[in-house]
Amino acid sequence: MSAIIWNSLEEAKEGLKELHKQGKTIGSIHTLGALHIGHGKLIELSAKENDCTVISIYPNVAQLAPGSTYEYDINKDCKFAEEHGATHIICPKTEEIYPEDFRTYLDQGECYQRLNGVAVPYLFKGMITMSVRWILFTRPTRTYWGLKDIGQVILVERALKDLFQDDIIVREVPTVRYKSGIAISSRLMNLPEKKIKEFRRLSDACEEGRKAILSGETNAKKVKEVIEKSLTKEPLKYFKVEYIKIAKPTDFIEPEEITLPIIFHIDLTDGKKRYFDGLYIRNEEELKNGPPVIWLDEEYPPFIKEN
Repeated sequence: MSAIIWNSLEEAKEGLKELHKQGKTIGSIHTLGALHIGHGKLIELSAKENDCTVISIYPNVAQLAPGSTYEYDINKDCKFAEEHGATHIICPKTEEIYPEDFRTYLDQGECYQRLNGVAVPYLFKGMITMSVRWILFTRPTRTYWGLKDIGQVILVERALKDLFQDDIIVREVPTVRYKSGIAISSRLMNLPEKKIKEFRRLSDACEEGRKAILSGETNAKKVKEVIEKSLTKEPLKYFKVEYIKIAKPTDFIEPEEITLPIIFHIDLTDGKKRYFDGLYIRNEEELKNGPPVIWLDEEYPPFIKEN
């Protein structure tokens, strides 16, 4: 059965109203486009758990670098979403999302300037506002978010609770990783092999940090040194470190002594884009065995062919 595509918010509003009227359970996934198997896993899980799965595809200008162009193919993305189980797809235009008189943004205090916000100060304001707008627009039974974007998941959950919308179930979906440990990301697709293999060090470094805590080290500064030593055991040739963070999920503040739950977050740049990875260790079980992961069969993302 083909997915229904809504090309405007008005179409989507009427369609969603009918789904709610019929008493359908709805799963929602909200994307920027350039869909990959990580999104596919979210869609597949939603399709198993709900009558309908609604995908939005919109490169949110409020969280992108000013003047940047987000590369995606809407037709390809719609086909991909449908193949993985999407029943309805929302493809809005920017003038609908951000009319000239738009003025309302969510404010979660200093959290927006921590974690990812250290390197990209405008990111969380646009990201969390639009994420919650999509959820309130869709009114799903369940909404699905990948734990690769740790900060986004935590702040979305907090916003829904603060806005008395905690009847909507937020499904935290494990990070999707290649066998090499690299977390899938549209930013990594078609990078040169040498850069992708160097990027692998992020997941390895986070694992070394987890093992350090497991062995009894609770001093955050010392654990960060373990992570940094693993990351830079050989000089980085293609990236430079923007930051290494160890933070509490409640407020993203870096503690002196580590207690669970805890976040590791590493941000690298190649001078053009930023690339990140991390771990969210929620309890003793995840400290011992590592957080849950959805593993892919492939070792690495697809490499670009170099001249």
